[in-house]
Amino acid sequence: MGKSNIMKKQKIFSFFYIPLALVILLLFSYLSVSSSNLNKDSASTDNTLIFLGNKNIAPIIFEEKGVAKGVVVDIVRELGKKIDSKIQVEAIEWEEAQKKVLAGDADALLQINPNPGRELLYDFSYELLKSEFSIFIKNGNTNINTVYDLKNKKTGVESGGYPYQLLSNYEGINIVIIPDWKAGFYMLQSGGIDAIVVDRWIGEYELARSRVDGIQIIECPIEISYSRIAVKKGNSELLNLINSGLKAMNDDGTMADILSNWRGKRVVYFTEEYVNRTIFYFFITILAVILLFTILVINRVKRLNTKLEQEVKKRTRELNDTNKKLQKANEQLKKFSMVDGLTNIPNRRYFDRALQKTWNISKREKMPLALIMLDIDYFKNYNDTYGHLAGDQSLIKVANVIKNNLKRPGDFVARFGGEEFVVLLFNTTEEGALAIAENLRSEVENLAIKNEGSMQKVITISLGISVTIPGNILNPENLIEAADQAMYQAKKEGRNRVVVSSLIRNKK
Repeated sequence: MGKSNIMKKQKIFSFFYIPLALVILLLFSYLSVSSSNLNKDSASTDNTLIFLGNKNIAPIIFEEKGVAKGVVVDIVRELGKKIDSKIQVEAIEWEEAQKKVLAGDADALLQINPNPGRELLYDFSYELLKSEFSIFIKNGNTNINTVYDLKNKKTGVESGGYPYQLLSNYEGINIVIIPDWKAGFYMLQSGGIDAIVVDRWIGEYELARSRVDGIQIIECPIEISYSRIAVKKGNSELLNLINSGLKAMNDDGTMADILSNWRGKRVVYFTEEYVNRTIFYFFITILAVILLFTILVINRVKRLNTKLEQEVKKRTRELNDTNKKLQKANEQLKKFSMVDGLTNIPNRRYFDRALQKTWNISKREKMPLALIMLDIDYFKNYNDTYGHLAGDQSLIKVANVIKNNLKRPGDFVARFGGEEFVVLLFNTTEEGALAIAENLRSEVENLAIKNEGSMQKVITISLGISVTIPGNILNPENLIEAADQAMYQAKKEGRNRVVVSSLIRNKK
């Protein structure tokens, strides 16, 4: 009877509980599917924009504990407020970021410099950040001053970055791909490579963070350009939205506030962190020493105290010596400054060195070298009429016009002195130099800077051109003299014109 009752109970259990378990399982499956569909619907209505950046370019953008940080991250956060959109910034590997945007898996790329190849794939926003692509070298290396000195030198750049494409325009540079900037600067410090080319923001920030010493920057950059935000080609709706936000940020000063905040952090941010950490470890060490002292005998404590005092004095002397060396190095750097303080273009000292180097290269390669000497017309009258502050602003505007019209990396403008500027054009014929000079003359006149003391009633310039293929007869001073005489001839003929020198032709 007992066994029979057990079997009956088992049958009742089978007929009642098993169907109940199936119903519960089906209900759970239905709720799971419904929840999944709800999540999908929520995701489909999420209008979050995904902006991607290179995680290896601190302080512009980097990743810290899974969170994107940096200058452009702060800019994009404010941009989202201006355009009333939610923007999610992710810092990932740069090549992966570009693939995702092209595949439609993300909306935009941050901190990207346009070039002909990229313009086939992307549309670019207004200017975002000023990029000064500069040369970093080991202290005491006097053989590298310009990009032309990098020929046959091992020069480190990141894979797929703009500096790689920039250096590819110059022949003979031994480009070395570095794994990351920290490793690159250690390679430079140890002599594994001769130089590094990187955006000044990134280079100075990495030096401060990694505490690599013995490295200096060439003050005059290879190229100054402006990074932008890129969207996939044809996405004009998003591009217009981004541009409207950037314009609003520039107009109301938001952009200037963000950049001002980060310029201080570019060098100081990690240094302060390092100091705080050092102080913390110092106090931990002191506590450990105190604990040790309580265990030791009094004589041992006295000996340790005496040794500690000697060590502190030694460190103090070393610190004072280091400070004196740093002060001396800073004074030397100021003396060798190559940038004009007013116009922020190379000065006469830099021009003299660059002209000699370019002359030697042109002579060896038998290439034409062109020089344009230009002077602002009636500038003394302008200063007397409008004041020297207005005169300074006019010099800056003229310098910017000249700089912005020099498209090739090898060409550059320098302030020769006063209101005189000089333009050096590598591998340029007389016809090419004349076209550039005429364009500069027209662009300055089109600035329409009022000058009642001028015949044209606006600021104009007079330009003289000299062109030669350097040889053994002539020297750089002859090229300057010829351009200078041609410029004064333009003055005599009525100003606001271009004159080509015949002096060089007569000397050949």
